[in-house]
Amino acid sequence: MTSHNDVVPSNGAMTAYNRLARRILAPTLDIVRHTHVVKCLQELEESQWYSPQAIHDLQSQRLQETIGHAYSHVPFYRRMFDARGLSPSSIREPSDLTKLPILTKDLVRANLQDMVADNYPKNRLLVSRTGGSTGSPLVFYTTHEDWISHGRSRGLLAMEWADVHMGDRVATFPKTFGRPTRKERLLEPIIRRFQRSLVLGRQGISEETLPEIIHALATMRPKTIAAYPSVLALLAQHIRDTGVPAPQLHALLTGGELMFEHQRTLIREVFGKEPFSRYGSHENSLLGTECDQHSGFHMFAQDLVVEVVDDSGQPVPTGVEGHILITNLHARGMPFIRYDTGDIGEWATELCPCGRGLPLIKHLTGRSCDIIVTPSGRRVAGTGVGMSRMALLGISGLQLVQEQLDTVQVRLVVPRDGNDKDRQRVKQGVTDILHRSLGNDMSLDIRFVDHIEPTPAGKYVPVVSYVSRQQGAAQSQ
Repeated sequence: MTSHNDVVPSNGAMTAYNRLARRILAPTLDIVRHTHVVKCLQELEESQWYSPQAIHDLQSQRLQETIGHAYSHVPFYRRMFDARGLSPSSIREPSDLTKLPILTKDLVRANLQDMVADNYPKNRLLVSRTGGSTGSPLVFYTTHEDWISHGRSRGLLAMEWADVHMGDRVATFPKTFGRPTRKERLLEPIIRRFQRSLVLGRQGISEETLPEIIHALATMRPKTIAAYPSVLALLAQHIRDTGVPAPQLHALLTGGELMFEHQRTLIREVFGKEPFSRYGSHENSLLGTECDQHSGFHMFAQDLVVEVVDDSGQPVPTGVEGHILITNLHARGMPFIRYDTGDIGEWATELCPCGRGLPLIKHLTGRSCDIIVTPSGRRVAGTGVGMSRMALLGISGLQLVQEQLDTVQVRLVVPRDGNDKDRQRVKQGVTDILHRSLGNDMSLDIRFVDHIEPTPAGKYVPVVSYVSRQQGAAQSQ
């Protein structure tokens, strides 16, 4: 019988370094940074095969613990419950969550300090921020236990589904999850070496940097690349255009935005692999991922309660699109209960053939990001235009729209009580960030608006480039 510490890759080729990483290095790292990644991963590996009823029971137990903590220690939730005549015992299982209102980004902004647990040490809270991938940046708090122990373990399980394991070489691209502590900055080189990961594109991802990135991939020979779909598509297009050999990869992992069908086709044709799509958010880490059946996103119901609801917050029938709400069952420093992700999706009508008991989301309409094409011919991934830095300027909504090659319209939503000086500061900050990302040959038409118009599906798309869409459509013909 195989133990949890000896989970064997599906191809049976566990290396000595895989075993070393799983048995020695990862547990040691947990001790050093006071986390529990290995323990959480073991629990996920076992519970993924639970029956749907067993997973529901586990959810209910953890939900009761989460609600009890929120009521006792979080002023925002205590007021919410009291105003509705509810007590923690009113919420016993996931279906009871409809008694509570939906938590929006605006509510988080307006009640940020009252959403922090009064029994959680302030020096253990991590300040983080979203990049505004749904068009609405947000500053919030998280913890090592939630972000690393539980969030990282879900990421490792998702990699296992793609037959990528601890110790395998992984190429990644930089992401900003918040300001690292001094200890984290000191540990990062050690962690990178242990994980055998290479961070590419630190100087940006554009036509100028792609040859260097592809050379690094050929030299490093990673087992997988983990990147935004737009970044992978940019790499694939460059490889196709220049004729350089595509790196030999065992798997491709994508996330952070939805993948357009022409991107998936291009990536598959160039790299010869079907990419594994992952679905997550900065606020609650990885939420779901594809297995090798690619039949939808398995949602990590052991750690989260996922709801698909209508505009009034009531569940929609299976096969009907609705708003995706997340209740994090491990967030203690700043709980997220019935949090509106800003995404639209629907439950699958059939079980996945893989046999896992985890619920399946299909037809996810989430964060999609186009590529901006500059007059000089550079192609810049929409996710790399500095949105996380813009969040610190106090912007509550933003959208970039490129209708012409030489101009990007920048739509910004700022607090109504701001004055002209505040707006000028925001405008200058956004201008500096975008010129660093896009270059000085791109004209910026900056407009302050009351709100960002959603798509017909109710989705807020942060970067829309009709120029790159027209080019993509022409290339696929």
